[in-house]
Amino acid sequence: MNRFGLAAVLILLVGVWVQPLFTGAEESTTDRHDKLSALYPATAPANLTFNEQDFAIVRGTAGFWRLGKDKQGVWWFISPQGKLEFLNTVTTVQPYQTARDPNGPDYVSQNWSGGATDNGDLKQWAAATLKRIHDYGFKGLGAWSNPVFHGFDVPISRDLNLWAWAHGSKLYSPQWMKAAEEAVIAQVDSLKSNANLVGYYLDNELDWGDSGIGPVKYFNGLPPTDPNRVQVMRVIRSTWSTPEQFAADWGVPLKDWAQMDGWTELPHQPQSAYGRLFAAWLSHLAEDYYKFATELVRKHDPNHLILGVRFKSFGPLEVVRAAKNHTDALSLNYYVNDARLDLDLFRMMYEQSGQPIIISEYSFHSLDGRSGNRNTVGFAAQVLDQQARADGYRLFTTRLARVPYVIGADWFQWSDEPPSGRRSDGEDVNFGVVDVDDRPYQALVAAIRDTTPRLNPLHEQSTTDPQKDVWRESFASKPSMNVPYLSRPITLNGELSDWSPESKLSGIRHSQTVGLERSSLPMPNVYMGWTKEGIYLGMEIFDNDISGAPANGWWWTKDNVELWFSTKPVANDQFAYDANCQQFFFVPNDFQTGAAGTVGQWHRPGDALKDNLIPHPQVKSSVRILNDRYVLEMFIPAGALYGFDPATQPNMAFNIHVRNFQHATDYFWSAPKEIQTQLHPSTWGSIHLMPARGDDNLVRAGEK
Repeated sequence: MNRFGLAAVLILLVGVWVQPLFTGAEESTTDRHDKLSALYPATAPANLTFNEQDFAIVRGTAGFWRLGKDKQGVWWFISPQGKLEFLNTVTTVQPYQTARDPNGPDYVSQNWSGGATDNGDLKQWAAATLKRIHDYGFKGLGAWSNPVFHGFDVPISRDLNLWAWAHGSKLYSPQWMKAAEEAVIAQVDSLKSNANLVGYYLDNELDWGDSGIGPVKYFNGLPPTDPNRVQVMRVIRSTWSTPEQFAADWGVPLKDWAQMDGWTELPHQPQSAYGRLFAAWLSHLAEDYYKFATELVRKHDPNHLILGVRFKSFGPLEVVRAAKNHTDALSLNYYVNDARLDLDLFRMMYEQSGQPIIISEYSFHSLDGRSGNRNTVGFAAQVLDQQARADGYRLFTTRLARVPYVIGADWFQWSDEPPSGRRSDGEDVNFGVVDVDDRPYQALVAAIRDTTPRLNPLHEQSTTDPQKDVWRESFASKPSMNVPYLSRPITLNGELSDWSPESKLSGIRHSQTVGLERSSLPMPNVYMGWTKEGIYLGMEIFDNDISGAPANGWWWTKDNVELWFSTKPVANDQFAYDANCQQFFFVPNDFQTGAAGTVGQWHRPGDALKDNLIPHPQVKSSVRILNDRYVLEMFIPAGALYGFDPATQPNMAFNIHVRNFQHATDYFWSAPKEIQTQLHPSTWGSIHLMPARGDDNLVRAGEK
C-alpha cells in the first residue's frame, strides 16, 4: 500500500519538525561539486527554444507563461518569448521587514529610502534590487514579493491566499465563496494582461488534516440543514449505502438516516470507520475546493497558469489526485537538511496528478549568520554553517533540475528575518541571501551564480540521468533488538555503570545533514531493559552546549530526545496511531527550572491519551548534565504504556530520535523525522522483550 494513502492523511499535522535523513558514508560536498562541474559545464545550450512539434503536452495561453512536456518526457516552463526554462527564483523580496522587538533591528534594504515604513520610492528600490537579484543569479521572483515588480520585466509568481480571505469560513458556507471571489477580483483583475506573471498559487500550507478540515469540523455542532453538514452526510451516504452498513461498521444503533439529524457530534471511533470516512471526505472536499477556486480565477483571468496550493512538506494522496483536472501544476514547500528528495512522495504526486511539480519554498539556514537569528521556532533545514548553506543550494537545486517533472525552485527568502523575529509571528530564521543589514552572504551568492547556468542543461538531460544521488534512502529495512530482562531494577541516578553490554541498542544512525563531514560529535549511547513493572532506558547524549526549549512549549525545536513505542507489532501499512502507539519525549534544561530536564508524553490522534502529559506523572527519570554530555536514565512503568503485556505480547515496535540543536546534528534508530516517523508507526523498528532465565511463560521471538 502506498504510504501516502488515506490513513497517512488522518494524522497530518501542522508544524511538524523534519530532520535530515540520508545516512552512511558519503563523499564531501566539495568532491560532488567538482564532479558536477566536470559533467555539466556552466554553459547553457543554444537550442532551448519552444517548438510545438517537439512537445506532447502544452498548457496555458500563447503570449503568456506556459507549461509543456516535450516528447523526451521533460517538463518545462515556456516563456512568452518561447524560451524553455527551469526557473530558479527567490521569494519575499521586500524593501523592509519589521521586527517583533519595537527597538529593532529591522531588515531595511540599502536601496530603500523610507526606513521601516512605506514612505520611500518603490520604483527606484525595485530597479536597484532587481539588478542585484539578476547579478546574484536568480532568474525571477517567487511569491510574497512586492507587487511593484509586476511593472518590471521579470518572471514573478503570486500567492492568492484565498482561504485566508474567508476568515475561518467553511468551504460550503456562502461566506467562503463570496470572500474567495473578492480575493480573486482584488488581486487578479489588474494582472490578467501581464505577460511577466508566471501564474497564481491558490493558497499556502493549508491544513489538510482532521484538525483542519476533517468531517467532524464540518458536522459537529452544526444544524442538520447547514450546507457544510449536508455535504458530510452526502459523503457518508455515498460511502455506506444503507444505515445498517454504517451501523455495523461504526458500532452504533441506526435504522434510518434521519436519526442522525439528532446527533450533535460524529464519533471518532472505531478508527477504521472514521479513517474510511475521512479519506472519502477529503477527496470530496478537495475536488470541490479546486473546482470552486480554479473556476473563480479563470473567470477573471483566463490567461495565466494555476500553480497549485503550496503543500507543506507533503501532499496527501486524496488532495493531490483531486488537483488533476483543475490546476496546471503542483507546488510543494519542502525543507530538508540533507538536500535530497523523497522518491515515494515525488513519484506519487506526479503519477496521481499528471502535473509537473514546483518547489515553491526551500532553504537552508544555520546559527552562524551575521543577523543573529536563533531559529527559536525550530524551522526545518538547519545545517552546520554558511558554507553548508551554499553547498545545500548547489546540491539541492541541481538535484531538482535532474528530475524531468520538476520545473522550478523558489528559494525562501531574499533577506534574513529580524533577529527578534518578524513582527507577524516571531519567526527568526537565517533564510536570507542577504543579512538583516542587506549585506550578501558571499558563499551562498557564489553558489547561486555557479548553479544557475547549469540548470537548463541538467534538466534537458534529466530523462537519461541515473539520479543515484538525487533520492533519499527508503528505510524499508527496519532494525530489531532483543531487549534483555533485568534481574534487578536499574538504579536511576544518571550514571550508566549498571547497564550490561546486552542492553545497548546497536545501529544508531547519523542523519546526513549537509556539512556533516565537518562535525565530530560522538554517536549517542542508548540502553534498554525491562521488567514486568515496565521499561528502563539509559542514554548518553554528547552535547557541550545544551539548549532546550520549554517542555510545555515548542519543545521539539531545540535539544530533545523522542521515543516511540507500540506495545504490539505494527504492520508495514500502519500509517496512523492506534491505542497501543505512544510518543514520549525528554527536554534537557540544565537545571533552569530546578531540575535537569522534563519527561512528557505527546498526544497523537488515535492514541490512548486525551491530551499531552507534561510532565508525565508516572515516568521516573534522573539526569546528569556534564561538561560535554548529558546522561539520562528513565523508567516508564507498565501503567504508562497502554497495552503493555509482555506475557502474551513481547514483540513491540520502537524508534528514537535525538536532536542536537546548536550543532545541527540528529540521530535515529529505525527512521528519521524526514519521512515523518513521528506520524507513521510503520517506520518503527522491532524490539523483542527477552524472557527471564527459566521463565517459560513469556512468548519467545517469532512464536507469535
